[in-house]
Amino acid sequence: MSVKETVNDFIQGVKAGKYEVVASQVSNFSGQPEFTFTVNVNSAHELLECLKKELNDLKEKRDRLDKFMKESALFSDLSFEEQYAMQRQHEGMTDYMAALYKRIELIKERMK
Repeated sequence: MSVKETVNDFIQGVKAGKYEVVASQVSNFSGQPEFTFTVNVNSAHELLECLKKELNDLKEKRDRLDKFMKESALFSDLSFEEQYAMQRQHEGMTDYMAALYKRIELIKERMK
């Protein structure tokens, strides 16, 4: 594997949650920058549990926001801009939850 492929694989692993960067260091040796990373390698099971927790936490927050928007008289007292911002926040949270559901589904498939 080339250096470029190795770096790309590492970056994708960090983005996917396969690796957790716990420390990094940059030094300059012979005029060339050197990067050192210390990582934890997350197992699929650990990652799955983290994603489930993240999803549950997000769902609770979105449900509280949803309840406030539907049931609180205070919501109707807000300006149109504030109401719109909260609606966009709710939509963003819903989209984020969909992405987490998909990631959980993919990890479960991979673990079979």
